[in-house]
Parts: sequence; structure tokens; C-alpha cells
Amino acid sequence: MNKINLKKIFVLFFSICITACSTPARVHLPKAKVLSEKHIKINSLADLPISRVIIQSGDTLRIIRDAKEPAESDDMSLFVVRPDGYISMPFVGSLSVAGKTPEQVSKLVTEKYSDIYRQPEVTVNIAIAPSNKVYVGGAVPNPNFFDLTGAATIEQALLSTGGVLPSADSDNIALLRVNPNGKYDVYFFSYANLLTDHSRPIVNLQRGDMIFVPQSAIGSTVEAIDMYFTKLFPVQKGFGVGFNYELNN
Repeated sequence: MNKINLKKIFVLFFSICITACSTPARVHLPKAKVLSEKHIKINSLADLPISRVIIQSGDTLRIIRDAKEPAESDDMSLFVVRPDGYISMPFVGSLSVAGKTPEQVSKLVTEKYSDIYRQPEVTVNIAIAPSNKVYVGGAVPNPNFFDLTGAATIEQALLSTGGVLPSADSDNIALLRVNPNGKYDVYFFSYANLLTDHSRPIVNLQRGDMIFVPQSAIGSTVEAIDMYFTKLFPVQKGFGVGFNYELNN
């Protein structure tokens, strides 16, 4: 291989490194002080009371009048929340239920039924909740939804995807949680601390949470190099160049 080709390869290698470090696919973290504060703030989530169950679009509600006759069919008590957040009920019409708790909807339906029944009280619960999930993505082996069938912790959701990739920035994993204003609050935690810090408070997940594992700078660079040299160039076997790295995140 002549000097000209080596020079071209070096230029290509340098360009890949620069591109990988500035690619929009890599999430840039907050400044060190803010990042440190968000690492501490995540522990406060363990002290919060159990979050309220909020009805979302796609949920199926079971609404049963407490004085229901035994002959009444149970399948008539199931109502799917439409994408616009409404359900349609016989004798009542459309009701806005998304964003409310089952208790709030129970009160609303009871008020509507008071003009129809002498005993209008109803019980409302979420029978089917397809949105009762947590999404885990980023630098993990198997990005996926984690079903919240019961209480679950951050580490359980992460381990369900196979942990984190070697290219991950495992010291700064993000938890995104919707606040009462409908916007995301962002918290950070260290994957290593989850497994070694036994005094760390346990943080339970709630529906709608997202866990994002960012890539480290060197991880992004190595992946970009791998893409160019091992996927785009058919001469990889005869090129004689290998890349080996170890991340201590």
C-alpha cells in the first residue's frame, strides 16, 4: 500500500472521528454542576408517595353501577378511551376521561347517572392498560418496552434489555418522567452505583417513564469507525487494522 493511499485512509479516519463526536445521534449532557444536581435529585423520587393512576388514551375502563342488576351483561361495562381522550356511554354521551383518575371519572359518571337512576353510584377501574409501560432505549442490547405489571425498579427494567452496551456512558443514564404540568423532568443515575451502592434508595418506575442510556464519546467514535470500515468496505479482512477498546464507565 503506497503513501498516498495511507494518507487518504488517515484523512478518512480523522473525518470519521470528528463526525462521530459531533453527530446529533449522540445526546449532549448538561453542564457538570447541573448533571451532579440531577444525580442527587433522583434519590428524592424514592421518598415520593405512590403516583396516582392516570387514565390515558387506549386504556379500557370497566364502569359498573354499584346497584347493577345481575342480568345486565358485563361486556357493556367496558369502554375504550379514544385517541381524543373521550369515551362514549349509553344515555350519557361522550365524556372526557384522559388525564383523570378512576375516582374522578367515577364521580363524573355518578353525577351523569343521577338523572337516570335512583342509585347512580358507579365503580371505575382500568381493565386493560396498553400504555402501562416503560420504554428503555439508547445504548442497550435490546431497546424495548418494559411492561409494568406490578412494582418495578430502574435496575429491573435495564436488566430486562440485557444491561448496557460497552459503548454506553453508564455513569450518566437518564430517567425521564412526566410531571403534573405534562412536561418531562430529567434525572440521572450511575449504572455501577445501582449494583454497588447498597445504601441507595430504591426508585420504583411508573407508567410513561423513559430510561435512556447515552453513548460515551469514544463509544460513538468506535461505532462510526466500525460502520465505515467493517460494513462499507469489503476489504476489511485484508486491511489488517483492528480496533480494540475498553470502557470503564
